[in-house]
Order: sequence, then C-alpha cells, then structure tokens
Amino acid sequence: MESLKMIQQTIVYLEDNLLKKIQLDELARHIDETPFHVNQSFTMITGMNIEEYVTRRRLSDAAVELVKGNMSLLEIAEKYGYPDALSFSDDFRDYHGYSPLQARAHQQDLKSFNRLYVKFGVTEQPPLSYMIQHKRLSRLIGYRLQVSTPALYNHFFLADLLYDLEDNGQLNELKKRSESVYVIVHPHTYGVEVFVGVESDETTQLETEHLHHEKFAVFKSRGYVDYLFNEVWQSIEQQVAVMLDYKKNDYYIAQFNLPIDFDGHSNKMQFYLPID
Repeated sequence: MESLKMIQQTIVYLEDNLLKKIQLDELARHIDETPFHVNQSFTMITGMNIEEYVTRRRLSDAAVELVKGNMSLLEIAEKYGYPDALSFSDDFRDYHGYSPLQARAHQQDLKSFNRLYVKFGVTEQPPLSYMIQHKRLSRLIGYRLQVSTPALYNHFFLADLLYDLEDNGQLNELKKRSESVYVIVHPHTYGVEVFVGVESDETTQLETEHLHHEKFAVFKSRGYVDYLFNEVWQSIEQQVAVMLDYKKNDYYIAQFNLPIDFDGHSNKMQFYLPID
C-alpha cells in the first residue's frame, strides 16, 4: 500500500513537471522519501526507472507535435528539454525507429506512451519465500563507497560496483579473510552508501562497519549477479511488502559466496531485510 501511494505521488510529480528538468533528489524531497526508494520502488512496480519513464513520455508527446506540424523541429526539441535538434533526433530515432522528418509519413507506426495510473492487481505467482532469522553482525571490515543520486538510474549499479572491486583486487583481499562477503546498502538523502566487507575482529587499515539490527526476513536467491538484487527487490515491492513491515531506509544486507562469478548463473545470495 505504501509503495503504491509513493508511485502515485511520483507519477503526479513527473506529469506536472514533464517539460522541466527533473532531479531525482528534488523529487524524493517533494514526497518525503529517499532517492533510492523512490527510484527502486518505481522501477520494480512499473518495469522502468524514472528517467526512462520521462524519456518515453516526452518522446511520445513530441511525436504528436511533429505529426501536427505546427512547430519547427528545433522548437519541439527545446520544448522537450533537448539542447539542439540533433540530440533530439537521435533519441527520437532510437525510440520510434524513425527520424523526426519521417514522423508524418509513418505516424501509424510511431509509439504512443501515455501517463500511467496505479491500480491493484492479483497474480497466481507466489512471492519469494523467506525465513525470519536472528543474526548478529557486530563488526565488519572492508570498503565504503558512495553512490550518487544520478547513478541510481543504473539498474545494475550494485553489480557494477562489485565488478570494480573485483577488477581492483579488493574482493580478493576480502576473500583472504572469509568465504562470504556482505554488501550493506544504506539509502540516504543524496544517494546510497555501500559497504562491502567481511566479518572480522582483526586490527586493520580497512574501514569498519558496525550493525545494530539482529532480526531479519531472509531471502535466498541464485543466478546472475547482475539480476539477483533486483529480483529480490521486485518480489518485496510487488508482494512481500503487503504482508511484512520492514525497517525502511535503514540498511539492507546482501551476502554473497566468494568468489563471485560475474559471467555465470551459479552465484548464491542471501538478502537480509531488517524487521521489528
């Protein structure tokens, strides 16, 4: 219910500001939410992120303007937020499959994407199963990284972050200490803080993280590292959140076995959602 309300508020804001420059952090402040949860919930419910929704709406409306023929190409480009006709034409062709100059001749083939509305629904597909567990992670050592708000539009920002740590040899440093790595996601006002580390009491030059929750709903999943996090979140947003109250905007934990296979589908992940 809360997610659907947030989606409705997001759509209203996007439609009211469709011809303006939309900043995710400003949208989040407007509806009193973190950028991570606004974009994550919107993506999991609608199947597209906020940036993609705005682009599709603008290019759909722009196609109507082109078919009418009352405005020049440059005027339409400027109206829908493009700096010049060339950048607008490139996006228009990518979306519709035709250049703006071909729009009137192929108007029946142009895509139409109208405003979305929220509705309730049911499915025969069961949600991901989970277990209620008590787990104490008193001290982790590892690496702390900041993810800016614009980077949240990347559907695979966590997988890309892990790949960078692998490429830099940092995951290998953690593997020397443990067979499991924890990815701690902290949403905040200007993006997300991510801590990647292992349980350890050793004295080290690495950064440390102390966690305070002990009760979690634990989800298990297996597959490509690019999709694991989003698949769990999709089930949480679409189904589990209706049945389970969780500590929103605190932190979330994904546990992976090392080494991570970035090309294979055998990766195992346990996802810890803090609950009361």
